[in-house]
Amino acid sequence: MSRTLRDVLLGVAAAALLAAALTSTYLLDVAAYAGVLAVFVLAVSVTFGQLGYVSFGHAAFLGLGAYTVGVLVTRYGWNYWACLPLGLLPGLLLGGLIGVVSARLSGAYFAIATLVVAEILVLLVMNWVDVTRGPMGLMVNAAPLPLPDWLGWNAQQGYLFVVGASLAVVFVLLRNLRDSATGRAWTAIREAPALAESLGVASARSRVLNVALSGAVASFAGGLLIPKVFVLSPSLLGVGYSATGILGVILGGKATLVGPMLGGMLFAVIPEWLRFLGDLNFAAFAVLLLVVVRVLPGGLVGWLAARPALARRLAARSARDWPAPAPVAPRTPRQATVLELAGASRHFKGLKAVQDVSFAVRAGEIVGLIGPNGAGKTTLLSMLSGFLPPSAGSIRGFGRDIAHQAPHRVARLGVVRSFQQTALCAGQTVAMNMAIASHMHRPAGLAGALLRTRAWRERERERMAHALGCLAEVGLLARRDELAANLPYGEQKLLGVAMALAAGPDVLLLDEPAAGLNHVEATRLAGVLSGLRDKGFTLVVVDHNLKMLMALVDRVVVLHHGVKIADGTPQAVARMPAVVDAYLGGAHAQQQDAAEVPA
Repeated sequence: MSRTLRDVLLGVAAAALLAAALTSTYLLDVAAYAGVLAVFVLAVSVTFGQLGYVSFGHAAFLGLGAYTVGVLVTRYGWNYWACLPLGLLPGLLLGGLIGVVSARLSGAYFAIATLVVAEILVLLVMNWVDVTRGPMGLMVNAAPLPLPDWLGWNAQQGYLFVVGASLAVVFVLLRNLRDSATGRAWTAIREAPALAESLGVASARSRVLNVALSGAVASFAGGLLIPKVFVLSPSLLGVGYSATGILGVILGGKATLVGPMLGGMLFAVIPEWLRFLGDLNFAAFAVLLLVVVRVLPGGLVGWLAARPALARRLAARSARDWPAPAPVAPRTPRQATVLELAGASRHFKGLKAVQDVSFAVRAGEIVGLIGPNGAGKTTLLSMLSGFLPPSAGSIRGFGRDIAHQAPHRVARLGVVRSFQQTALCAGQTVAMNMAIASHMHRPAGLAGALLRTRAWRERERERMAHALGCLAEVGLLARRDELAANLPYGEQKLLGVAMALAAGPDVLLLDEPAAGLNHVEATRLAGVLSGLRDKGFTLVVVDHNLKMLMALVDRVVVLHHGVKIADGTPQAVARMPAVVDAYLGGAHAQQQDAAEVPA
């Protein structure tokens, strides 16, 4: 039996036991509402917790799902339980539409866009009286769930069972998705968007998928809510439920799935516990929520997960699941020339950062790209990796035009870069960073990830073996269970190289990998890069550590004020007057000339 099926069956069994154990009408009502809110807050956590995008209008999905199911029941006479699964569809479609339309929005702009959508739907529901009955509300009569007589359950017990079973299924599927390449891509987009693109993650497409799935689950929660509220009103689409979703994620802990589920339940249960305060119960709940957020910024479950004893247990359990590292396979050159620039230029209005640069990179060589500060080296690297399109000229990779390709497309072609400033998912372990970096290795479909099929599990194991092999290549395998943020700076640089390597490139573009390293660390890095060249990798390295670079590279390209002034072997370039002048200044060159004039 697979883990997915086992966990779903356990969840369904727990829902059945709870429904059978509760006989009080009041407790059944509270428990069912807690389950519905848990499903809704889990939906919000997909976008807010995993992708890092705040949505002020998630109630739009909730209300849309409720009204869709309600209209099918009241207007067309459908059975409520039969059309409940259809509540997923309107949220899925609306979420996909919002994801596409807001593809270039982030932060507050995305939050405001979702709020606008919710307000538009409120106006639509208020004025489409023939279908929704407007402000009067749509009364929906949900027939009791047909159950065997021997169970002896009433309608509320049947409803609670369906809510509990639905919560179990939603939780297990979202957990599976979070632990797949899709979920890890969302983590990368949240913590390091540029890094995600450089590793082959199609950020825009991943965002659309995230918002669509989140909308589908929230819409389904709206359908589940009908037997509880009985009358659907425009307030379902208002800011009240949207705020509940956001605060539920924060209360439970947005870095987890258990946290949002717990947070949603508490939003149903705690106000009931505080009923003895009368009209002050909601005020007391607000104060309690503020105290929890202030004292436990990581949420209740986040605080528990950070306890040293639990953290050690989780790390030990994780270590038992790691496969043996797979050695990094040597590269076979696809063609002699892997990168070719012809007249490449990049202008920022009046500033000419790169001007008419032409050179080629051959397979299996290490090319050093050097020059004084401001010479245009990082700009040129960004052009090669797709982060900046050239203003003029052409850039070809493996014979294909990559000048105007998105970074993730360039990465999938086999050209992957690292960054000048250390780009990592600092809040994740080293192993998780490597798993994120292996996004393109043995890709699997969404259905396989949701269900954790046998084929998906085999691919995932191969992916992790590949990731750990790349980690071993740079000598950091023993650090796999540590947080990336806790690594020394030199090891963070090595981790950046390992992550680029895990993306499966043929060409590695490294931007100042030795910056800030001491002599021992730089020597270690040089050994790693030399080993990669021996395995057939092609490297273009930008760095100011000339002692390390000149001893490592096969060829040097020198830029000065955005112009290529030299291209040759390290020994030849080091003696070129133009290079000496660029680094030491014209006065130094004149002094050398004067010293060579015989008396």
